[in-house]
Amino acid sequence: MRCAVIGLGWAADSFHLPALQGTPGVEVVGGCDTDAERRDRFAAKTGAPAYDTATELLERSRPDVVVVATPPGSHRALCLDALAAGAHVICEKPFVETVDDADAVLAAAATAGRQVAVNHQYREKPIFRAVRDRIGTKDVGRLVFVQFTQLMDLAPWDEPVQWRRAMPNRTLFEGGVHLVDLMLTLTGEAPVAVYARTSSGLDRTRAADAIHLVLLEFPGGALGQITIDRLCKAGTRYVELRADCEHASLRASYGGRALLQAGLKRAERPAIRLVYGLGGVAWKERGTSRKTIGRNPRHPEIVATRTLFGKILEAFAEGREPPSSAREARTVLEVIAGAYRSAETGERVVLSGAGTGSASATSV
Repeated sequence: MRCAVIGLGWAADSFHLPALQGTPGVEVVGGCDTDAERRDRFAAKTGAPAYDTATELLERSRPDVVVVATPPGSHRALCLDALAAGAHVICEKPFVETVDDADAVLAAAATAGRQVAVNHQYREKPIFRAVRDRIGTKDVGRLVFVQFTQLMDLAPWDEPVQWRRAMPNRTLFEGGVHLVDLMLTLTGEAPVAVYARTSSGLDRTRAADAIHLVLLEFPGGALGQITIDRLCKAGTRYVELRADCEHASLRASYGGRALLQAGLKRAERPAIRLVYGLGGVAWKERGTSRKTIGRNPRHPEIVATRTLFGKILEAFAEGREPPSSAREARTVLEVIAGAYRSAETGERVVLSGAGTGSASATSV
């Protein structure tokens, strides 16, 4: 399968290219970037030509699949261009900027008879897959409550990447999109309502969601909570997951963990416990018992991206909807838009169209 990449920055160089080059049956046939140094680096790594415009890339390389790896403001136009050229698309997250943009890309894909997927690769990290695969099993049971926590000491206005720094009031959209996608992947359904609050900390003059609290209600009765704190001066945690089920709790920690715990709690037996997982670890808990169920390998981003790309490319070849499809990504965007609306109005937002193709939402 002939693949090309538009946008040859850090993400493409670190994850997309290694994923493509490590997938059997893939030929990297071209790249595109306005930066000459990036084009030269791409050509040296792949032996394929690199162009300074997407138009030239599409006309001369004629790829079967285009990976869009540019900042999100350009995603809609580039996806539409690639589809018009007859290519399938793998788009870097976040998919597009609005639900309306997503609808436009989905309509164009249907017209062209092509598929679009989004690189929500976190769902393929081994620790999160281990949790997902055990929800609903006999010894764990159905999901009751799922919580994601992200603690960082990096205010949105201090982002080192210029285009991210230009979006200080879109933390849930840009970085938190992985957490929303994981939430929907674990529950297996779209939420029916969302309530959210945001804060820029003590400086009220800033328009930034440095702190984000999101509560999601699911039709099966489960609740979900996302906490993002980018003003944390204590120990940071990139992603902490807790999934409380009927018979056990499932946990995952991504970003490295090495902790020795010792103590005695009322009604529980004394315990000394070593928690260790430099690349990320997942485990099952019931009372004081704990069993490791998964660990991330070295370079989990590359492994997860390669796994997801392999599944997506297989679906493209077979003419079926890929995993992490644009349709699923549209639902993620609808949830995020509802969260921002709730934070602005202070009201619970009913996602009346979640999972149905409608973008409507009402406040109550």
